[in-house]
Amino acid sequence: MPSRFETPSLLRTLQKLVQIFEREKIDYMLIGGLVLPAYGQIRTTQDIDLATTIKDAETLRHMFEELRKKNFEITTTPSLDAACIYLFDRENVVDVEIWQRPDGVTFDKQLLQRRTHLPLAENLLAWAIGPEDFIINKLARKDRRVQDEADVVSVLVRQKDRLDENYLVRRAKEFEVLGLLEALKKKAQTT
Repeated sequence: MPSRFETPSLLRTLQKLVQIFEREKIDYMLIGGLVLPAYGQIRTTQDIDLATTIKDAETLRHMFEELRKKNFEITTTPSLDAACIYLFDRENVVDVEIWQRPDGVTFDKQLLQRRTHLPLAENLLAWAIGPEDFIINKLARKDRRVQDEADVVSVLVRQKDRLDENYLVRRAKEFEVLGLLEALKKKAQTT
């Protein structure tokens, strides 16, 4: 049964991805619009954004071999130096972005501990970025849009008393988005 999160084709693609990442024991987490309904407003998204911590070329090569076996077309050359690698799931007609260096994300022990095991559908759990790191990821984007700021406001409203303010402020300072965060907090108070 599809969840309130997304369309069946996105969920089928995500299920294939999660199976590969978990079988290969690769740390990953969903980022972007697919995570938003867990923390903020519900809105549609047309692709899957995943962040991963692949550190060596052999693991990267093996993972992409596994993805090809599952009918993923790799549209950019997999490289440890690439900030993002683009895939296309031919079977479900879904675009996938695998982020190795997403904006506003530091792959450290604390970030990985703050991930959420998110139920997306019956028999589908996936790791998702935590709400504080979701906010910073959205604000630190080099190509930040008005929609990203609206997403952050919706998270600030829905997660009002559940956010770890000290952690959020520390990460906002780290990525130089504290001023923007404070402005959006004021906006969230009037929403």
